[in-house]
Amino acid sequence: MEKCITSIITNIHQFLQKPKSSPQRQIKLINMKLLLASIAVLAVVVHGLDGNVYRPCPQFWLSFNGNCYRYFGERVTWEAARDRCRDHYSSNGRADLVSIHTEQENAFAYDLFRSSAGITPSTRPPYYGAWIGAYQTTSGSTEPFIWTDGSGLDFEKWLTGQPDNAGNNEDCVHLWRRNAGDDILQSWNDNQCGRDMPFICKVAPN
Repeated sequence: MEKCITSIITNIHQFLQKPKSSPQRQIKLINMKLLLASIAVLAVVVHGLDGNVYRPCPQFWLSFNGNCYRYFGERVTWEAARDRCRDHYSSNGRADLVSIHTEQENAFAYDLFRSSAGITPSTRPPYYGAWIGAYQTTSGSTEPFIWTDGSGLDFEKWLTGQPDNAGNNEDCVHLWRRNAGDDILQSWNDNQCGRDMPFICKVAPN
């Protein structure tokens, strides 16, 4: 783009250096000056846009309702997943394991997991799912689950009978695709934090 603009300006400059005579040439001269001014403005705009393109989310992250999300297929423990998320940033802060606050956000996170993992209706269970940011701070306790930012759960999507704290050591939460070939449930389950699963991160937009 810059080379093209420079070439046009050079040609106009050469035209302006030629002797000025007829009225028609004077009209062409005025038009050339107007064109030159327009090109100068265009060059400024193009340069500004090139250096200041607005990107609401970091590269490879997806935007939904004012936040940015990313699925990671690496299978790790819940704690490792949280640490992996916190290695990522936007201009407005550090990422974390996804916190979910509405039915719509839960559906988005589930679809992000399902599509990224390549799950189809024929995928055979069990396919445990993906870690999210809900957990209990004290292992085996009956205290409420909280999000990694310390806030309480203002939305829940537990599968019927969950959380059940099986084995008295299920303190972390994941999206659960349990025998749901039609993917209607989009539910949560508590599980052992040391189990390896993929995970979903969330960060504020730039």
